[in-house]
Formats: sequence, C-alpha cells, structure tokens
Amino acid sequence: MQTRVCFVYPWATFGGVERVFINRALAFKYYLPQVHVDLYFLHDAGGLHCLIAALAEYDLNETASVVYSLDAEYDLVFLIDCPQAIELCTQKKQRYVMECHTPYADNRRYLAHLPTACERVITPSSVFSRLIGSEYSELKNKIRELRNFVPWDINYTTAPLGNFLPPWTRKPILFFGRLDNLKDPVSLLDAFKLLNNRRPNEFMLILCGPKTPDIDINTEIKNRVLEGMTVVLPPIPFASANDLLSSVAHLGGVFVSPSKGESFGLSAAEAISALLPVVLSDIEPHLELVKEDHAIFSYPLGNTKQLSLCIESIFENYSNACQRVNLLRGAFSANAFVEDWKHLCSELGIVI
Repeated sequence: MQTRVCFVYPWATFGGVERVFINRALAFKYYLPQVHVDLYFLHDAGGLHCLIAALAEYDLNETASVVYSLDAEYDLVFLIDCPQAIELCTQKKQRYVMECHTPYADNRRYLAHLPTACERVITPSSVFSRLIGSEYSELKNKIRELRNFVPWDINYTTAPLGNFLPPWTRKPILFFGRLDNLKDPVSLLDAFKLLNNRRPNEFMLILCGPKTPDIDINTEIKNRVLEGMTVVLPPIPFASANDLLSSVAHLGGVFVSPSKGESFGLSAAEAISALLPVVLSDIEPHLELVKEDHAIFSYPLGNTKQLSLCIESIFENYSNACQRVNLLRGAFSANAFVEDWKHLCSELGIVI
C-alpha cells in the first residue's frame, strides 16, 4: 500500500531544507519504497531547477516529484516553516503537521499562532525540540522529531563528477554555507588572518555558498588583505556537495562552521560523514554532533583567537581528528530517521 505525503516549503533555494528533502527521498527509496513524496514550493527562489536536476541525478524520480499545486490527496502534508499554506490545507481538508527548521528566531514566531488542527510540530533534533519547547511551552505535547541525517550508509551513486579542486600545496580550510551574519564567515576571516600571521603560506581559505546582502564578502576579504589566499566559490549543485567535502578531505583540509545558530548543523554533519575533520562554534546543536569530542572540535562562539588555535590544533593532530570523525558519523546514518518516521506514522494512524 502506497503512502503519499507532501513537503511544502515557501521557497526553492540552494539551502539545507532542499538537501533534507533529497536525503529523505534516498531513505524512502532504499528503506521504505512504499512512500512517495511530492515537493511543493510556493515560490522559486532560483533553486528549483537544481533540485529537479538532483532528483534525476540520484535516480529519485520514482520516489519524489516536484508538484505545482496541493490538489492531490495525501496521507499527510508537512509544512516546513510555511504558515502561509495552513489555509490551503484547511480548504482542501488535508491533515498537516508543521515542521520547524529555521534557526532564525524571528522566523519561527508563527509557532505562537498555530491552529489546533495542526497535529504535530516536527523538529530535526532533540536540541531543537528543547529550544522550541522552551520558547513555546504550549506546544510541548505536540513536538516530535524527525532527526536529520546524512545518507552516507546508503549504497547510492551519482554520475562521476571528479575531484574538482586543484592539487593545491596549501592546506584548505572550508566554509560551506550561506554567507550571512548568522553563519558568520567574517569571524572565520578574522581567525584565518591570525592563523596566517602565525604560520604564513601554509593554509588557504575556501568560501562556498550563496551570497547575501548581509555581507560583502569580497570587500571583507580585501579589508583583511587575504585576496591571494582565499577562494570564493559559487553555490554548487546538490549532488556535488559530497565531492567538494571529499576533495577537501583528500587534500588534508578542515571544515569550519562559526555559525551563531543552527537547528541541526547539516553541513557539519555532512563534513563529518565525509571523514573531514571539523571546527565548530560551541552552540548546542554543534556540540550535539561532536558529543564527548567537543574539546577537540569546538571553540567558544565569537572568539576568533580560539577559533584560529582550534584550526591549528586540528592540523597538528590531523590523524587523530580523522579517527574521531570516523567514529562520530555513525550517529548520522539514515536508520535514525527511518525509525522516527515509523514512530510518527504509527502515532498518527498512518499505515506505511
């Protein structure tokens, strides 16, 4: 018996939510093939064609489809930070849950006004469940988790994309995410300047992700005289993310997230799953990823000196860091999500 669900999101972008959709579709294909997913975006913010291409590249077209209306009948509709679609679900008498992924506090204020018809509030991690529960105590009994994951344990292949990074002699330090104030690449620029002053000509910085009006990244690089040792890459296709991370790992590099807020830390989890050592700000979602190894892989948020020292320490103890991330990535496999999915469907009386 087929189970049909729809994930609704306001904008199709190059962001983490679209990556979550792809990961879930992979898990459904390999573990729950009776589940079919429709993806409905209210607006195309430039990422829809990339998502459609990724579904084809991952051979997911029989599992997941992009749709342009909410006219089909679904067992359940997931509104991902999309209160705009509540009225639409009401009109069409669709069962729905609200799924909150946004780390921006202002963008989740809609949770204070959810109708009683919203059956559950779904989060991507236990850390984020606690945060939502503390902010909106009236929702505590409705909060459930569909844990984020990285499908490194699923035997899937995409077309060979090659190692698209040159064979640099300097060790790469990768920032992979949106170039805005919340993700805070400027802190990394400051830390990199300190590191380069101590150890000139050893390292290089790679910044990859969508630019935003928050930060003029090229000006920030120029102001710190880092032009000759910093590479700014445009957003890359979803199917190329693992190639980028694996290429940096192959070159003996490090992934850095100075982020001030995350609901899960998907890019960091992807880096760990690619066996790439990480340096993470000590926000709670990051600490949850590295658990007892937080002393190795994290630094105090906003402390650029400690950030530079933590990066240096990883490079000086690189073999040990690689061994530790190999042990950590077991927590991010698809199995946890599949169990969460089964539990949620059972609780809501949905046969899968």
